[in-house]
Amino acid sequence: MAQEIKKTTTKAKIVETKVAKTKVLKVKEAVTKAVSPIIKAPKVKTSTPNVAKYFNKNLMISPRKLRLLADNIRKMTPVEALGRLKFTNTKAARIMIKALQNVIADAKNNFNLDTNSLKFDLLKVDEGLKIKRMDKAHGSRFARGLIQKRHSRLVIHVKGNQK
Repeated sequence: MAQEIKKTTTKAKIVETKVAKTKVLKVKEAVTKAVSPIIKAPKVKTSTPNVAKYFNKNLMISPRKLRLLADNIRKMTPVEALGRLKFTNTKAARIMIKALQNVIADAKNNFNLDTNSLKFDLLKVDEGLKIKRMDKAHGSRFARGLIQKRHSRLVIHVKGNQK
């Protein structure tokens, strides 16, 4: 008889838990129905500025020489920086002029951005590959005669407003 009582109590508990679960589910459905109109707000279209990008990963100039120039023009607008760089007589300036002309033309023609509203979003110079060669004439000097030809990676992101 003791076994029969245990069976009936376990069945009763199962029935009670099923009833409790259905009550909880009904309550959850009612809450989601009440909250769903609040969640489905109309989508507001925001005008985010478009970004034109330039990336070159194999420039034959050391990153330090290019960074010296990049740090100076980061505060300016791209058009203003282009005007300033035309009077700078360095290899880094010639590389940066071509890159800026490329990204400004890309922003103007492909993204339909106003060139006067352009600003630098990202101007980053990283280290690229290194070409290493031995120079026997220097012997043990220069890190055991190892000469490194450093290369740079240049990343420019320009953002602005559409015309």
